[in-house]
Amino acid sequence: MEGIISTRGDVYSFRIVVMETFTRRKPTDEMFGGDVNLKQWIANSLLLPDEKIDEVVDANFLGIGTGR
Repeated sequence: MEGIISTRGDVYSFRIVVMETFTRRKPTDEMFGGDVNLKQWIANSLLLPDEKIDEVVDANFLGIGTGR
């Protein structure tokens, strides 16, 4: 944010890219607003039963409905 390059910034950016890859959602997605952001949405999903994982992780990534 400040234009300073650091390993902390790289780790943060990598973490966001990983979350975007698994969820196929961007932090700027219209579903995120107010008190909910991408990180909180994923963290909250960890409290759900295992059968709800497909609500967070991209179905194509899991192979659901792709005939695999």
